[in-house]
Amino acid sequence: MTLTPTPAPSELTGRRAGWIAGGLVMTLATMPGQTNFIAQFNAVLRAEFGLSSGLFGGLYTLATLTSATGLIFAGALADRIAPRKLALAIMAGLAATALLMSRVENLPLLVVALALLRFFGQGMLMHVALTAMARWFDRFRGRALSFAMFGMTLGDSLLPFTLTVSIAAFGWRTVWIGTACALALVLMPLVFLLLRGSPEGGAVPAGGPAPAATGLEWRRARVLRDPLFWAILPGIMAMPGIGTLFIFHQADLVEAKGWDLTTFTAFFPVLAGTVAASSLAAGVLVDRLGAWRLMPVLLLPLALACLALATVTQAWSIPLVFLGFGLTQGVMNPVMGAVWVELYGTAHIGAIRSLATAALVAASALGPGLAGWLIDRGLPLERQAVGYAAFCLACAAGYALLQPRIRRRAMEGSRA
Repeated sequence: MTLTPTPAPSELTGRRAGWIAGGLVMTLATMPGQTNFIAQFNAVLRAEFGLSSGLFGGLYTLATLTSATGLIFAGALADRIAPRKLALAIMAGLAATALLMSRVENLPLLVVALALLRFFGQGMLMHVALTAMARWFDRFRGRALSFAMFGMTLGDSLLPFTLTVSIAAFGWRTVWIGTACALALVLMPLVFLLLRGSPEGGAVPAGGPAPAATGLEWRRARVLRDPLFWAILPGIMAMPGIGTLFIFHQADLVEAKGWDLTTFTAFFPVLAGTVAASSLAAGVLVDRLGAWRLMPVLLLPLALACLALATVTQAWSIPLVFLGFGLTQGVMNPVMGAVWVELYGTAHIGAIRSLATAALVAASALGPGLAGWLIDRGLPLERQAVGYAAFCLACAAGYALLQPRIRRRAMEGSRA
């Protein structure tokens, strides 16, 4: 195994550090479109519109699949528009959608608002943030991706409990108005200031691509014909699909387990802290070993977390479940952010990543919908968890078997 010396943090210039901080702000700003955020409104929205778990999960699935479809087409904009300009436009759309959420009065408008939240937040803004880190950073790529994801980690740590308390104190519509204000008045100005020029100095080219682009031959159409891409895809869909369904249906989960919802959300900092620590460690390993070597271990903690949900009823298991979720999510962020560059280069990384991101968004749609449908038919989440654990283990075994093929492709890419 060849080890690549990792550059010292002292080699980061102020401009590079500013760009990484901009990535962190962008991932924090995605929170209104993330399931961890929206799930805190699950109970109040179901009560407001008279929805069952299955029906609300189905509407959420419809909204998220719609956003994933839009992302397939819009994701390539990250190859043609400079990151700051594109990020600010997306954040403006997300702020406007938050205001729309505060005004929804009927189911069709609710679905439209959810679709836009998912498209702007979970989809496009996250896509732009991670594409910028993957494209513009080379020797620091793993750590740039890791640090940028700290924004979402911060949101996961602080917002679920804060939202639970704020909704009870001020009402859910007021909370959405506050969300729009925070995006427009705090986070957008920070992105404007931090993403000045390029991380290497000078201006970002009009089209946005980084210099010395690699993988010119790997256009999106060719990637779609690559069997390796399709072999990798199911495993990376596991975390957004499975993690999302448990968070989205947390009200059903805590009721079935006999837990208190406030106790459950109070442990979200365990998830956030685990994501932060494992993401940072994985970022260093990506820069040192290469992302592709870490793929077989990605899903093992998630599998163990699902088994814990299936077998343990005591509340002390909540932090253990969040630990498993956090390890997989934290390692997956820098690993999969870098794997696509290792396999396909940087020239068309925005268009390529949009395919993968659309698949992740689709998984986060199908998970809650499927789980809600099963709940309505008498199959509780803890029994479903056994099947989810088996899926994770099967995908981990598949990644281990694919290692020789992935290694050859990564080596070809490094010589391009």
